[in-house]
Amino acid sequence: MVSGNDDKTAGTTDSGAEFDRLARRYLDLWQAQLAGLASDQAVTEQIARLFAAANSQVASALQVAQGASHADTTRSPSAAASPRNGPDDVGELRKRVESLEARLADLEARLRGS
Repeated sequence: MVSGNDDKTAGTTDSGAEFDRLARRYLDLWQAQLAGLASDQAVTEQIARLFAAANSQVASALQVAQGASHADTTRSPSAAASPRNGPDDVGELRKRVESLEARLADLEARLRGS
């Protein structure tokens, strides 16, 4: 004779195995997605710039916070350093804007041609 408790235990084991299978599948999908992103050079460069900017901002905030306890209250606080100081940033921005403008003009031309 099989008791009702045995059926509940078997159901729990099946549910646990299904949960484990789904969790592994979820992690496999995330690993595949991250591997795909990592292989895209443009994405990795953007992520690197994002982290560099974030690191710079955090470092600036820490410097301000550490200096605040010793700061002269008659002076105004200094501005945080920009993430990447230099003329190359403006040139890079110009190139990107020009590229976007060219792509936009191309798309608009295609729409007019349709």
